Amino acid sequence: MNTEQINAENEELDKSQSETLEAEHEHVEEHHIDYASFTKKDFVKLAEDALAGQDQKQIDEVMRHAKPVFDEMKEVEKNLALEKFIASGGDKEDFEYKYDGLTVRFENLCRQLKEKKVKWIQDQERSKEQNLQAKAALLERLRQLVDSEESNASVAELKKIQAEWKTTGPVPQAQGQELWANFNALVERFYSNRSIYFELKELDRKKNLELKADICEKAEKLAQQDASSAVVKELNELHEEFKHVGPVPREEQDAIWQRFKAASDVVYNKRKEQMESVRLQMEQHVSAKLALCTEVEPYAAFQSDKISDWNDKTKEILEIQKRWDAIGLLPREKAKEINKRFWAAFKQFFHHKNEFFRHLEAAREENLKIKTSLCEQVEALKDNDDFEATADKIKELQQRWKEVGPVSEKFRDAIFERFKQACDAFFERRRGQRNQTEREFEKNLEVKLNICAQIEKLAEEKSTDVAAFEALREQYEAAGFVPRKNMDSIRKRYSEAVKKFLENTQGLSDTERAKAILTSELKISKNNPHAARDLQRKEQAMRRKITQLENDIALWKNNLEFFANSKNADAFRKDFTSKIEAAEKELSDLKQQIKLFYDL
Repeated sequence: MNTEQINAENEELDKSQSETLEAEHEHVEEHHIDYASFTKKDFVKLAEDALAGQDQKQIDEVMRHAKPVFDEMKEVEKNLALEKFIASGGDKEDFEYKYDGLTVRFENLCRQLKEKKVKWIQDQERSKEQNLQAKAALLERLRQLVDSEESNASVAELKKIQAEWKTTGPVPQAQGQELWANFNALVERFYSNRSIYFELKELDRKKNLELKADICEKAEKLAQQDASSAVVKELNELHEEFKHVGPVPREEQDAIWQRFKAASDVVYNKRKEQMESVRLQMEQHVSAKLALCTEVEPYAAFQSDKISDWNDKTKEILEIQKRWDAIGLLPREKAKEINKRFWAAFKQFFHHKNEFFRHLEAAREENLKIKTSLCEQVEALKDNDDFEATADKIKELQQRWKEVGPVSEKFRDAIFERFKQACDAFFERRRGQRNQTEREFEKNLEVKLNICAQIEKLAEEKSTDVAAFEALREQYEAAGFVPRKNMDSIRKRYSEAVKKFLENTQGLSDTERAKAILTSELKISKNNPHAARDLQRKEQAMRRKITQLENDIALWKNNLEFFANSKNADAFRKDFTSKIEAAEKELSDLKQQIKLFYDL
């Protein structure tokens, strides 16, 4: 066997070894996606990502695996709509179904993906034809170089042609093998015709060895990482690069290959272990998802006439769905059957729920009639000037509104706005009237403050002009209401002013003064429920005092009978007699004051 044959065999061996290793691990990248758990938004996002990207495998995944699942979902949705249409009295022949925006969007994206795939194939074919022409031109240049006389630039030109050949992309498969054979044969002829063939070849092989060693280092670094999809992809690219580097010295050939293979095996074995772990996890998911199938199936037969029951069950079944989604993927061979079982029960529940709310719509139409009547009643009252009585009636209608059930969603905002506008119109008018009243109350407050100031001045001067005081008191009582926020303060100031005047007035006994003060307080409290409570407490205190005095008087009178034989009887009798007389006078005064509570 000559040297040229050995070199050719070495090149083929390098190439076949790499291809064999790739073939051994080709199954590692098998991909599983459970599209049955996807929502429409998920499908649209998947298609948009595929359309925006440049990965043709991603497009194939959408068209071959995702779209059939989406089509099945779309068909189920249409059939449910047909069933609902027929159940509501429609004729199947009249049924027309309009898909929602997400469905239309996904179908449009699929059409664009298909067009993109076709264009990509066409571009690839055009590119291959262009590459074929380019490589044919390179062959012609190489042929001319081989047939030309040897020169110092010959090897450089050969390297240039080889570099251009390597960077030129693939050609149509039918011409690829023959093209490569012709190119390789011409290269061999080139070296055969030149005396420096072996020297150049060895230098070239040493350079190839350095390149392959560098590739091995990259593969060994990848072997230290987790075997993710990105790492496996990068390793496959290194294999492609290793395959095209060219032959190395024969004595190094096996060692460099074994080094590269060892690093590759580490990555591929890690990936196998990961995929096996994923497969075992998916097997574990089977029992978990079957348990959820059993849990969700009773919901398919659920019925109730209460919205709250349906809402509660909806929350429960959606929680089950969350647990379902959280479990993860299933083995491909079992996924379809288990998914179909779960989603059949899930969809049946919502089918029954839709039927319930369809019947509920009739009740909502009746509620709409009632609320329309309430709107009409409020509209008839909104211009009434009897504000307080009308306000009570409208509040009663508002309460009845709250008790009426819901109406159809398309009328909900409009009917509520109509009712609210009528109510607001009345209460806005009432607020305007109240504002006018508040202004009058402010004027009354100024009058009462002025009267208080005059009474306070009489008190400071210790005036005995009772007639002037009485005139001021009559003016105060004749003045109208004051703002609610000032009622307590003005009443307190007036009461203190009156009390101060009466306390400083000469010519009145303590009893008369107390009676006058109490009389004034009682008049002030007539229209004030808070002051009335204070006076009520005062009355109760007075009654407790009366009871205490009556008990003390009875006790003291009883004790007088025991002083007859005592040495100091006269002194004790005189002392107790004084106490009794003072108590009886205080008792009489208190009873007179108590009587005032009922005379005024």
